[in-house]
This record gives sequence, structure tokens and C-alpha cells, in this order.
Amino acid sequence: MPARHRSRLDILVTPQFLGASLDSQRISVLTVKYQTPDGTFFTYAVQDKPLTIELADQKFTPGADLQVIGAYYGNKNEYRTVLAKMKHYDYFRWNEIRVNHETFPSSPGVDDPEYLTLVYLNEKGIHVISCAENETLCYTSDRKGLYLKDTSTCILPGIITLEWEAGMDCTWAGAVYAALRYMGEPYTYEQIMGLSGACCRIAFTEIWDWSAADALVAFDCASILFTAIGYEPIWADRVDKDGRIEERRNIVRDISNGKPVVAINLRVAPEWGVITGFRENGKVFYCRTYFDREYLSDKDEYLESESWPFLIIHFGERKDRPSDSENLKASLQTLVDSFEAGCSSGYFQGRQAYEQWIAGLRNRRLWDKGNSKDDIERRLAVNDYLLLNLIDARRCAAAYLNENVPLLKGEKAGLLTEIAGSYSSIAGQLSSFRSQLKAGGEEPIRYYAIDTKISTRCLDEQADLLESMLQAEKEIADKAKRILA
Repeated sequence: MPARHRSRLDILVTPQFLGASLDSQRISVLTVKYQTPDGTFFTYAVQDKPLTIELADQKFTPGADLQVIGAYYGNKNEYRTVLAKMKHYDYFRWNEIRVNHETFPSSPGVDDPEYLTLVYLNEKGIHVISCAENETLCYTSDRKGLYLKDTSTCILPGIITLEWEAGMDCTWAGAVYAALRYMGEPYTYEQIMGLSGACCRIAFTEIWDWSAADALVAFDCASILFTAIGYEPIWADRVDKDGRIEERRNIVRDISNGKPVVAINLRVAPEWGVITGFRENGKVFYCRTYFDREYLSDKDEYLESESWPFLIIHFGERKDRPSDSENLKASLQTLVDSFEAGCSSGYFQGRQAYEQWIAGLRNRRLWDKGNSKDDIERRLAVNDYLLLNLIDARRCAAAYLNENVPLLKGEKAGLLTEIAGSYSSIAGQLSSFRSQLKAGGEEPIRYYAIDTKISTRCLDEQADLLESMLQAEKEIADKAKRILA
């Protein structure tokens, strides 16, 4: 029983003294409401500390506004007061407080979960609230109370929609652009393509697969971009089942901190998209992909991811960003390196990609009646997709390089202007050719075939055009080398 000494009440806040025990790592708090001849008052004490009330004591009285009278961070084994921190944060009038080791100091020796425990008064009396690390504590709309934010669900609103034929046909660059734009970064889609060097790349695989258009299949444009924009990329590559719990936790953490996550194979097919939110603590992901348009009645809606992505990119810590001149140099070096690169994982690059694509168009065995209708339709669809991405890439290359001409002087500035002009010409010629092919219908197979009878004239016309593009790209690479020399 509590000790009484005349007009004083002494209580030791321990399980043994109070005859109660809580099976929890959280900091325990005892609150007391008491009356004296002078009125009704409140007080409190934390675990293992004494609570003493004198008859003449007038501890705490409730008021119209919220008043934090006790603040602790840690767990039942080790904790410290953070009342000064709370008073500091009150100055900023935050609507919510993210509880982590950045906002509240943690002892270096603590490995177990920690909690922010607040004791506060308002017009309704005294209250205690405990918030676990990495969760969020929120103020009510009138700022007279506190509540725990539901962290099992988090959705980042307003991430732009993604679709083809809308000026962003590289799904990787489009997804990165959407994420960076949400984060307030000022880069355009064309700058992302240029800074990464994805605007200069081309790849082709003899099996005629859509994946050849992916910016990362054979050349690491992502690391080049992240260096250019001053972020540390964090990769999660083909995470197995045993690693999903940790990676899910990483995705939840980033989304909760307002950072979208870029990933491939979220819906329908292995194309890049953005993880835009989650529910059930990450058991369900929401996303933006290039396959969403026909399913969205409202552009602000998100669809649920259908698949666990096999490649994930997180935006890590900020780091120093190179100068614009250094980034231009890196982009031009990527132009040269990717054009001269060899075959990688079955994907031909640069010069060889053009040569293999041209050879495939001229190979009549791929298009004659010995092929099934499905095989021919697939090759034609892949061909159209490669054209679409090549046009988009070279358009971006022209825009990015023209933007950076002022960084150079004299002959080098002239060479860069010529390169940009060549890329613009390539994009224009390919776009005009593709538009002529599409004049007969909406599907690429209709441009070439009727009942699988292929117009060799169209195939030869495209092969001839690509040969002239290859010659132009050889000259571009030579000029880039002169600028870099």
C-alpha cells in the first residue's frame, strides 16, 4: 500500500510496489488525479521513480490548450527525458512528428526498439501516449490532442500518370522522372535521358524482344544518372523470398518518408513504374505504370501492384552533385562507350545493335510463310516499340545537348550543336517513317502484313533508313570523341 505520512502520499512506481505488471518494452507511466481543499489537480511519475503528493501541492491543472508536461525516449530498460526537444519542435508548429533517431536522441548502446512517451494536459485532463520508433505522432486538427498515425497505410498523392506516346516513352526514365518530380527535384524528362546517357543508347536482341528497349538491359545508365543528380542509388536485385521482409520494410520506410520507389514488373509486363504507396504494412503496394490508363477513371487513383518486382531502385542519401560541365562530359562519354559496346547478355548495343536490327529486317526467313502468324506479329510489334523508343531517345538527346551548348566554346560548341542537329534529324526521319507505317491502322502488324503476307518493300525501306541512321551515328560518335579529347 502507498505510504502515508500525515498530509503526504508516497508511491514508488514499480510493479512490486503497485502489485501490477505490464509485459511491454514501453516506458510505464502512472498518472494520478487528486483533490485537496484547494481544488482538483493532476500529477504523474514514470517507472522506478517516486511519486509524492503533499496536501498543499498544486501540481498540474488542465487548460484549454495542449501542454506537454513529460517527454521520454527509450524503453523500459533505458530512457532519457526529451522535454526540451518537444518544446523546440513546438516552435515549428508541425502537424505530425516522425519518431526516429533523427528527431530524438538514442543511446548508442540500445539495440531494442525505442518509444516516445508523452504526458500531456488538455481541457479533458491528463493523458499518456506512446509512439514506437519509425511511427508517427499526430496533432488533432485543433492541436488540443495527440494520436498515433495509422502507419499500416501510406499513399503519396499526386504522382503523375505514365503512358506511351506522350513524350516519355522510356519507361525507366519516365518512372524516375515521376518520382523525382514528386520529391520536388527540378529535372525534366529530357534532362534525365540526357544526364543518364539513355538518350544515346540503342540495343537489339536477335530473339526480337521488347526488353531491348529497356534503358538498363545492357548498359548501366542508372548509376550515371544518380551520380549526376547527387543521389546514392540503393538496389534490390531479384530479392528472394527470404529477403522480402527486409525489402518490404525498406519500401515502407521510403514511402513513409515521402520518397517514391522505382521498380520493374509491377503490373502486366516487365516495364518500369513507381511504387506510390502501400497498405497492410506493405503486403499490398500501390503503383504507377505505363499500363494503367485504360483502368483509371480518375487520374489521381492508383492501382495495386500485381507482382513482386524483380529489380528495385531506392533514392538513397544525398551527395555532392557534379557540375553541369562534368555531367555533360559523362553523357558524351556514355554516347561513345555505348555506341562501341559489345554484346551483353544477348543484347547487341550501339553500332552492333543497328547492324543486327538491319540484318533481321532483311532476313526473309523471319518473314516468309514458314513463320507462324503469331511469330510475325510479335516481331512487328517489337519493331514498332523499338522505333518508338529510338525516336524518343534521339529527340531527348537533341534537347539535352542543345541546352548544354553554352557550356562549351569555339569549335567544341559548334561540334555539340552539330551533334544535336543530327540527333534531331534522326528523330524526325524515324518519326515520319513510323507515322507513314501507322497510317493504315492502329496496330503495327497492319502496317506491314495482311494475312501474314509481308510487304518486303516496307522492311527494306526501314532497313535502308536504319543504315543511314547508323552512318549518322558513327559521325556523331567521332564528333563526341573530338569534344572529349
